[in-house]
Order: sequence, then structure tokens, then C-alpha cells
Amino acid sequence: MTLHNYFENLIFTNGHAINVSKKVDTGYFNLVHWHPYVEILFSLCDGNEVTVDFNKYSLKENDIVIVYSGNLHSVHYVTQDSFLVIQFPMSLLTAMSEIGNLQPILANQAVIFYEEEREECLQMITLIRQISALAGSNEPFCEVHIYTTLLEFFTWVGRYCLLSREENLSGDLKADYKNTKLMAEACLYISENCTSPLTLEETTRHLGISKSHFAHLFKQYTNMTFVDFLTAERIKCAESFFSNPQLRITDIAFEAGFSSISSFNRAFRKAKGCSPGEFRATMIDKDW
Repeated sequence: MTLHNYFENLIFTNGHAINVSKKVDTGYFNLVHWHPYVEILFSLCDGNEVTVDFNKYSLKENDIVIVYSGNLHSVHYVTQDSFLVIQFPMSLLTAMSEIGNLQPILANQAVIFYEEEREECLQMITLIRQISALAGSNEPFCEVHIYTTLLEFFTWVGRYCLLSREENLSGDLKADYKNTKLMAEACLYISENCTSPLTLEETTRHLGISKSHFAHLFKQYTNMTFVDFLTAERIKCAESFFSNPQLRITDIAFEAGFSSISSFNRAFRKAKGCSPGEFRATMIDKDW
């Protein structure tokens, strides 16, 4: 696998912020890669396969895959037009704070398998088809209409994820809801303070709960430990610095909150499968 295969760049043409297509890029067929935008893959037939962060999924018609910015993934399709593909910058979602707060839950649900009896699935499919129809029209404010439909789609994705999570929880639903809000606050606090020497003790003190209670809830909510989530947020922060040629890799490591260049290199390679230097080269190389 070459670095050119590893990083997929997309130029949104004609000033558009949302790309809708029925063609998957053949250059990335069955190759692990990542990109800095969100990609929705709507399976139009049985037999497609995707791998997201090294988890492989076999798809049927109407299954939905959501690949977020920076996620390593590969796509194996029956034919090139086996998917409807919707691509857009992550900033279109994070502009809405509610979606940003739920991002840990959303990111844990890479694939939504179609269930005919679930209203959320039916609504999501309807909205995806509306987006596809809008993309082929010339009506005024078409992209605005696509964007509002996309936001509605993610409200149903959020409902699906929250309901799926509640189905796996026991106990009082009010307590579950309270814990969900608490962990959303925790994720936001960690994200906003990840570049500082943030500790578990400081975070739990801010939330007003014990470390043991936090560890249990946080693992259940994000499927990650505090340290893993903090490291992931620091890596995201580091990614935003790579385009600045004035910053050395060492500078980026400390700016992102890592205590040493060795811990940064180790964490980055584990998360992305390449060194920070290799990652940066894919972003600044203008010859491909």
C-alpha cells in the first residue's frame, strides 16, 4: 500500500460543499485509506463489503455506512455503481453542537443495518433517496435543500444510535438519559482541554462524580477508556497542525498535548498505521 493510496483527497467542484454520486472511486477499491471529510455509503445491492477501523462488514441492500473524518476504511463493491455516495466536510455537522456532543455515540455506529420494522431505518432511507433526487435537479437553492435534508438524516441517525444504546442498557431510563448527558459533557470537556495536561482526576472533579463511576459510564458510552479518548482527541488536534509548514513534528506533538515525541509517534502510528511524517507528506505533496 502506497501513501498515495492511503490518503484520499476530494475537491468539491463548482464551490459545492456536498458531493453526491453513484460512482465509487475505483482507485480505492479494496484499499485501506482515509480522508478528511464525512462519507455516507448507501448500499444499493447485496454483496458489498466495507472495513472501518479494521472491522469488516458484509452489506445488503439498504444498509448504510457512515465513515467519519480520519477513519481508516476500505470498500469492496459488486459493481462500481453498487453504492450511493454522499461526501461533505465534517464542519457541516459539527456546526450543530448537539451533533458534536453525540459524536462519540455516532462514531461507534459505523454501519446501520436495515431493519424494515424500525421507523428510524425507513426515515433514513427516505431522506437518502431525497438527497439523491435533489442532486439530480436544477431547482434553486438545491444544495441548501440537500443540506437541510442531510441534517434531518443525522437527527434520525442520532435517534437510532441512542435507541440502540438504550436497548442494551438496563435500569431506569431517566437515569440512563442523565448519564448520557453527563458523558456528552465529559466528551466535550476532554475535547476542549485535550491540549493541556488533562488528568482523569481533573475531569471527574469537573463533572462531580467518582473516578470509578466515571470509568464505568465512559467505557459504556464511548467504548473507550479516558486515556484512549484523550489520545484520539489529541491526534485529531495534531492533524489540524500538519498543514502549517512552519511547525516541526516535535512542535506539533507538544502543541497537541503529548508529553513526548516518542509517545506521539507511538500513538499516531497505532491510530493511523503510519508515522506523523508520512501522514504529513500525504497532505502537503502537490505532485499527485
